Amino acid sequence: MSGIAIMMMVLFMVVIWGGLLISALHLRKNPDERSGELGTSVYASDDLLTEQESA
Repeated sequence: MSGIAIMMMVLFMVVIWGGLLISALHLRKNPDERSGELGTSVYASDDLLTEQESA
């Protein structure tokens, strides 16, 4: 492999793994339960959603 090919490989590995790390950290700070359309609405509780699903 040439030096340019190794440099490009390392660069893209950093971009891909860095994006994965950043997205995992963002998901840890903002879990799915607190984001989205309903967010922290009282209508988004587990009990209420389970009742609606079985109805």
